[in-house]
Amino acid sequence: MTTNREKQRLAKYEREKKTPFVTLNDGVCTVYKLANVAEAGLKPRLEPTLYKKLNFAYQTIGVKRNYEALQAMVKLDEMIEVLLDRNISSQDIVVINDVQYEIKQVQHKKDTHPETSLLSLTKLEENYDSLRAESTTP
Repeated sequence: MTTNREKQRLAKYEREKKTPFVTLNDGVCTVYKLANVAEAGLKPRLEPTLYKKLNFAYQTIGVKRNYEALQAMVKLDEMIEVLLDRNISSQDIVVINDVQYEIKQVQHKKDTHPETSLLSLTKLEENYDSLRAESTTP
């Protein structure tokens, strides 16, 4: 006869067993926040400031997601998965292998172990010069 405590432990084990384990071993990306660097009273001037470096894994952009993005007139170039960070937003810039991307969508996934954030990325048409200078500095 199983006790209530044993049933709870077994239920927790079954839940954890079904949770996929995610490895983030495709590389390291750098996340930048856009900050206003203009002096007070002047026109705002947004420049990227370093936020975090994160390990990531590439994900497949599915057919449905791709067509939904195209309907919204957005072309998705990459999709990556990083450790869960609720401070990452669609206002941020991601750099992978000296290529600058704009985050179009952030989705936080709690059904993986560890919990992750899924970032939909689009290449920037005009790169930030300050980021280009950083990437060439040894």
